Amino acid sequence: MSFLSWHDRYLIGHAEVDAQHRKLFELVNHFDDVVQMDMPDELGRILDDILICSSDHFRFEEALMEELRYPGLFEHRRQHQELVEQLQQMVVRMKAGGHLSTRSFIRFLVDWLANHILREDMMIRPYLKS
Repeated sequence: MSFLSWHDRYLIGHAEVDAQHRKLFELVNHFDDVVQMDMPDELGRILDDILICSSDHFRFEEALMEELRYPGLFEHRRQHQELVEQLQQMVVRMKAGGHLSTRSFIRFLVDWLANHILREDMMIRPYLKS
């Protein structure tokens, strides 16, 4: 069952970026499945996958923005760096059995992913069309 549903409203109009966004949705849903099925051995792997996929996606997206001469690149890159730092800290805490619940982490992922795409990534859309 999908915890986070993909909708066409998340499409920014670049096939590779849209595919990467879908992959991130799949990873968040897989993380939720792993939590629901109480699969602690799988938890560390999916956390690593989320971190790697997010970092790879951000590098690709930033290179695209640079190519498009997107004027908001500096701020967008800063947001990506903050998100990666937050993800890394949360993953370390979760793997160490810290005080971060899986539910809190899922809420963070959903909020970050959906809102970042709809608010920030959509601002790239007009530059793709030119």
